[in-house]
Amino acid sequence: MSKNKELSIVVPVYECEDSLVELYKRLAKTLEDMNLPYEIILVDDGDPSNAWKLICELAQKDKNVKGIKLSRNFGQHPAISAGLENSNGQWIVVMDGDLQHKPEDIPKLYSKALKGKDIVFAKRSLRRDNFWKILSSKLFYKVFSYLTDTTWDSSATNFGIYKKRVIKAVMSMPESQKYFPVMVRWVGFESS
Repeated sequence: MSKNKELSIVVPVYECEDSLVELYKRLAKTLEDMNLPYEIILVDDGDPSNAWKLICELAQKDKNVKGIKLSRNFGQHPAISAGLENSNGQWIVVMDGDLQHKPEDIPKLYSKALKGKDIVFAKRSLRRDNFWKILSSKLFYKVFSYLTDTTWDSSATNFGIYKKRVIKAVMSMPESQKYFPVMVRWVGFESS
């Protein structure tokens, strides 16, 4: 796989085996339509199902797919970090594997980024989580906003596009546990 990529798509994979093939098809179509060199990095975060086998099959049939297998379930943010460490794109997209983030939104994010933003965050319009997950997320961001004296929007997600220099800054931080949404905002690059 060539190192010269315009876009790297990093997807942590855990308990989303059922959506993996559809995600790949939609990503591949969207990225082919953009006509840019790209790579799709699928990070198996110790998924208990058949996800790694699917990732290997996708990587075998498409040279643009790279699979990374973690030895156990470390959590979403360490899985994202593993993908970021192995990305070669000038722009890196981070998105979930359960199709709550639409691959078809990537061209809009990329277009907005090219207008001078180092970071472009997507906002979630429809959330398919259960009531308790949504409530705990809103509560977390309220408490987090209060404790850090910052404003956090619970509709914001990891889904976004990040310039390579932003990712390099985040990855250069010495913290062993990187909470991606906080770190990427903390480095201080221009965002939208």
